[in-house]
Amino acid sequence: MKASTKGLLALSSASAIWGGMYVGSDALMRTVPPLVLLELRAGISALILLPLAARAGNLSIAREDWPRMLAVGVVGFTISIGFQFYGTHLAGAALGSLVTASSPVFIALLGATVLKERVPKQRWAAIALAFAGVIIVVGTPAGGPGIVAGVMLLLVAAGSWSLYTIGSASLLSKYNAITVVSLACAVGAITSLPFALYAGLSTPRPLPTTVVGWAEVAYISVFGMAVAFFLWVWGFRHVSASRGGVMLLFQPLVGMVLGIILLGESVSAGTVVGAVLISVGVALALREPRQLPQAHEEQQLPA
Repeated sequence: MKASTKGLLALSSASAIWGGMYVGSDALMRTVPPLVLLELRAGISALILLPLAARAGNLSIAREDWPRMLAVGVVGFTISIGFQFYGTHLAGAALGSLVTASSPVFIALLGATVLKERVPKQRWAAIALAFAGVIIVVGTPAGGPGIVAGVMLLLVAAGSWSLYTIGSASLLSKYNAITVVSLACAVGAITSLPFALYAGLSTPRPLPTTVVGWAEVAYISVFGMAVAFFLWVWGFRHVSASRGGVMLLFQPLVGMVLGIILLGESVSAGTVVGAVLISVGVALALREPRQLPQAHEEQQLPA
């Protein structure tokens, strides 16, 4: 199996896991404050990943790379996920997962400008088609008065996530994926702690009170954070940003379907149309033009 194929499989698996995470986090945030959930997710993941990285001897990084590592942790694990949780809390799992499908557009733009990647015209067209689906979804939401605010927060989360993806790409050229993910996760847990404490002190019962609730915490922490983030970062070692970022568009389909089935969320006709456009955009964006050999694709991000 080609390295790029493995990378795409890793990225699509991470995206599917995150689609399910929207449902789990939305259900939890009906009783648990979003910022408390943010800390639980990052803290538990850090406790899992740091010992694994230390055991493999992969926790050392150069002093000059610490500023970038700190920035990646704050942007990717505190800002992006914090806005994502709050946005999902207001907009719901189905709409939340669909709105964040705009991330591949930001990733492709940053990949072309920052990483100097060559993005084929066909891929730009496919990404634009998928983004048109996102615009339709945003313009035809089904829900209450907090939907618009939730959508805005989710768009901030999408932009922040794209910055995290591009920022971590440069670190991956020097360090293993588990090094980048575990240290960034620990940074996110530390910087999120003050906000979580504030939210917890102002809530009578800030933690889950049922076995099902803690099982949902385990899912979004172990799979939604530790496993999925590792797969996402590892995948970008073998696939260019513009192509790999498109795999994030699988996330909204999973989130929308599970949100409807498990949470009984309503979906407008425009949302369905948008989901179809997103799906078609994903399929077209994954097609590789003949004039760009696969070898060039695999060399974008060193293994």
